[in-house]
Amino acid sequence: MKKVLVDIYHLPQFNFFKNAILAFEPEEIDIYCVNRGKLLPVIQHELPGYNITCIGDYKHNKGMASMIGKIIIPRIFTLFRKINRKKYKFILTANYQANFVGKLKGIPNIAFNDDPRRFVFPFLKFSADEVYIPPFEDDYPNVKKFNALKEWAYLSPRYLKPSTQVLEEYNLKSKKYIFIREVSTKTSNYLSQDKDIVLSISKDFPSDWQVVLSLENKENTNQYPSNWIILKEPVSDIHSLMYHSEIVLSSGDSMAREGAMLGVPSIYAGNREMPANDILLKRKMLLKIDPPKIVDAIQNIKKGIFKFPLPDDFRHQLYQEWDDVTDLILKKVAKNNPINTHLVKYSTSSENIK
Repeated sequence: MKKVLVDIYHLPQFNFFKNAILAFEPEEIDIYCVNRGKLLPVIQHELPGYNITCIGDYKHNKGMASMIGKIIIPRIFTLFRKINRKKYKFILTANYQANFVGKLKGIPNIAFNDDPRRFVFPFLKFSADEVYIPPFEDDYPNVKKFNALKEWAYLSPRYLKPSTQVLEEYNLKSKKYIFIREVSTKTSNYLSQDKDIVLSISKDFPSDWQVVLSLENKENTNQYPSNWIILKEPVSDIHSLMYHSEIVLSSGDSMAREGAMLGVPSIYAGNREMPANDILLKRKMLLKIDPPKIVDAIQNIKKGIFKFPLPDDFRHQLYQEWDDVTDLILKKVAKNNPINTHLVKYSTSSENIK
């Protein structure tokens, strides 16, 4: 039996495809990934029984040259050896590498992208049969748009029902702590960004602020304030933990957007200018703040000086307006290759949102 292949390159991409993957029986689908941060153990934890193949290891990443020469190029060659028309009938990605191989071998494939960067995006458009992006204001020739952000595929109230159980694991109370994400700057997305942005301002945080820290690079764990809770991945329910926070602060763009879509006042501390961020900036649930001004901004949020939409009202509005991205993914696969899928019957009643 020919399978569907999903190639995943970092954790937000796994979250994006997770509900679509779970629509298939394990024998119907293969998951390829790269050893990057906690991606592999999280996939293994979340998808027991599914076939997961890890190709490429970011321990070799010491900069752009090593990333290309020791990770990207060898990975494409390995994908070329493993992917063939006898084994796979469709390829799904939010990247470009498996699409390129699929194009060479005549395998139908599509890609979802929310970061149309100058160098990677043209190659993705060349490689994929179809490329989907969110409803950005700028026009991008030869792409299609879906009416949502990628994170909505798993944060929509149709799929995410926040729980309080994870709060008990860390002895936390809802809306009484700040959730912070510090990303590594050793990947291509963040090479131009100052490293350890949160660490550089951590000494300015008042000691009575309760902080939960998701730290991608654990090498300098001991340099953060001793009273901060530093998570050990995989976390049982990371998005419920974010949902119940008072504020989300992230030096990476993905979790900043996630926080905003969860209805939590969110701050992006990085330097990337992204059209995906602009959508939430305009909806006034996300702020982009330079690091030296972040502590003051948090103080203003706590005091109510900065105003944000009510969380449940905001999520209800997005639910009414935005597409179900998981449905879109499954329809695209089914249209090209009719298959039996076993999508979990999530309730779509808007009554579940409030």
